[in-house]
Amino acid sequence: MPKTLAVVPVYNEEKNLGPVLRRLAPRVDFLLFVNDGSTDGSLALLRSFAKGRKGTYVLDLPHNTGMAGALKQGFLFALYLKEKKILRDEDLVVTIDADGQHKPEYIPALVKYMVGRKADVVLTRRDFSVYPLYKKLGNRFLTWTNRILSGVGYHDVESGLRLLRVKTLAPILRYYTGVKYSCAQEIALISAKAGFKIDNDFLVEIAYYRAGTTLWDGFIVLFMSLLAYGRWRLGIGREARWEGVGFERAYQDSLSLWRRGSKGPRRR
Repeated sequence: MPKTLAVVPVYNEEKNLGPVLRRLAPRVDFLLFVNDGSTDGSLALLRSFAKGRKGTYVLDLPHNTGMAGALKQGFLFALYLKEKKILRDEDLVVTIDADGQHKPEYIPALVKYMVGRKADVVLTRRDFSVYPLYKKLGNRFLTWTNRILSGVGYHDVESGLRLLRVKTLAPILRYYTGVKYSCAQEIALISAKAGFKIDNDFLVEIAYYRAGTTLWDGFIVLFMSLLAYGRWRLGIGREARWEGVGFERAYQDSLSLWRRGSKGPRRR
């Protein structure tokens, strides 16, 4: 089975992190928490959790970049781990929110499902029973737009619980911008245009609905998907690069935390 790295963007989630950390850690091989400029106690909690837990990384961003920006840095760090021979092309990156909306318990079944389908990307499909009508309509519109642009019969492109093979990250980042909440649209669109095998049929329940995005955010998401499509059509891409010093510092800091004990994330 491929190894799994969970990439978790974190912004002011001190109150929600504890249960998420405990439920997520046993279900993946590696953990990467991207602290996105949190102003509460999230960073301290993450560092405390990482103590003695081999395979747990904490990447601390100097300022808030938004969900899509934090995921971009997480993907770049995954490529950094690939360069260090810790990850391989066929290994899996799992994206999951830090607020507890998504159930980590789905991950083992998702991994088996992805391997069985021989997919490169699995975007989960949410049960919308806990969502208000305006969110359902907004999701339908954004998914419909992505279906037209990508040519893929998506059911739900906006779910934050997804799996991607490491080999997909560099091609996706070539055309990925990452502004506010544009990550879902961009990932779905670019991975389709890159020719990866995509699955959007795995249905998941959402623990609860959490309001946060606005109508303006929706316009930004739509604009960024059109921009990604335009960049792909015109071939205006750029090679994925990371800030080596910052990533190496985060890696070494994580190693230092590991040495304070012997725990580690192990899949059940």
